[in-house]
Amino acid sequence: MKTMRIPALAGVLVLAMACGKKDNAAMSDTVAMGAPVDQMPAAGPVRVSDVMIGKAIGSDMRVTNTMDDFAVRDTIYASVVTEGAATGAKLSTKWTFNDKQVVDESSQNISPTGGTTVTQFHIKKASAWPKGKYKVEVMLDGVSAQTKDFEVK
Repeated sequence: MKTMRIPALAGVLVLAMACGKKDNAAMSDTVAMGAPVDQMPAAGPVRVSDVMIGKAIGSDMRVTNTMDDFAVRDTIYASVVTEGAATGAKLSTKWTFNDKQVVDESSQNISPTGGTTVTQFHIKKASAWPKGKYKVEVMLDGVSAQTKDFEVK
């Protein structure tokens, strides 16, 4: 009877090993194909790709006609275009007159999920803007990302 058990036990071991090889092969095929789409890593880290300034924005938050010369009563818009993904990133603008006087500072928290996102900032004044040179600096998480110079004439 002992001789009967050994071949039966050996057969079970061979069968178990064969099944294990199939599982490993299936697993390596899955790895070679990549992770399922819903488990793919998110787009790269968020970055500022463009800043546009102008007198008006469209429904997509983009400046409709970029310019760098404004009249003394204009509202001045900045469209900040970002690419990538982040949770809780902070976009800030600092608007200055003659490189010294801060006109306005504001910030918005964004959580883009990838691709292109547009965020709008603007400044306006009840009285006339002083004529001269201005600048808007856009910062992402406190780090300067882009600046745009413009003039009020």
